[in-house]
Amino acid sequence: MDELEELAEMLLGAYALTNKLLSLLPIPIELPPIHTEESGGLLGAKAMERARIAMLDLPLDPVTTAIFRDLIFQWLIARDLCVLAVSVAPDPHRIYGLRAALARFSDLSVKAERQLGFDW
Repeated sequence: MDELEELAEMLLGAYALTNKLLSLLPIPIELPPIHTEESGGLLGAKAMERARIAMLDLPLDPVTTAIFRDLIFQWLIARDLCVLAVSVAPDPHRIYGLRAALARFSDLSVKAERQLGFDW
């Protein structure tokens, strides 16, 4: 498995983790399942955007809302870079950006867990 494939797998894992975190909100939000064969992750991107908008109507404190907003934006950034790396070319700047977005996502997921009262 090459680096881009590994990062794409991490992106799918980040989607699943986001779904889990969104399910723990006071009013749960559920993302539809996505599969690796789905073209460009468009279903996942649309679902993430809908979740981001839906969160604005939830009874959440501003810090929680900001963490989840940024978490979703980092996933969307990573998804876009992954699509470009696959469809155009896996140039070093795209791989670097994808890796960085996933790292920021990881940090934000830990913050989201803590904000929801989970500290594994």
